Amino acid sequence: MSIGPEIALRRLEEIRNDPWIFLTTCVYTKDQVDMKNPIKAFPAHFRYLYVYTRCWQHYPKILVPKSRRMYMSWANIALYLWDTMFHVGRYNAFVSRKEESADELVKRAEFIYDNIPESVIPKDLLPRKEPKFCHLAFPEIESRIQGFPQGADQLRQFTFSGILGDEMAFWSDAQKMYAASIPTLEGGGRFTGVSSPAPGFFKALVFDKLELYTGGDTV
Repeated sequence: MSIGPEIALRRLEEIRNDPWIFLTTCVYTKDQVDMKNPIKAFPAHFRYLYVYTRCWQHYPKILVPKSRRMYMSWANIALYLWDTMFHVGRYNAFVSRKEESADELVKRAEFIYDNIPESVIPKDLLPRKEPKFCHLAFPEIESRIQGFPQGADQLRQFTFSGILGDEMAFWSDAQKMYAASIPTLEGGGRFTGVSSPAPGFFKALVFDKLELYTGGDTV
């Protein structure tokens, strides 16, 4: 169903100003477990996702211990995509254990972009995408998402708008990676660490126990 240009532009402005509207009207996820209905609308009925979205907006550095089927990976990918595609000059990083895993995160962002309903935002109002391996660029607004594997030296040369660290608890050198990433965000950048729970540096960071952390799997 087509919508008039005035309505479309007004809706686009609302979505640009509020990530929750983007999540609840534009975002579809892919469920590899469900063979009959793998593409699903973002589960806005889960109240914790609304609360988390508002926390993400107001707290630039946040850590998220998650359990399976909580949609936290999809939620954060969508939030970073919103930041990238609706704002000029954004450079966001997706960091995972391996380069292939980082590329998968970037591909999820592209999946969300590709499935934005025309009835919500006509495609000609969206910034044009240029996808490559570990890379999703919007050249018209000079914004992009880039995927990186974990490693203390991976991010040092860059300045980022934000970093999404996926499954941080399972990075082999999470402490050095985290220490190297923070200077790249100077001036107001965002850091979001998301992981299934496991002992180690991520747990120490979550529970503010860094003074007790000496490396390895204990705090």
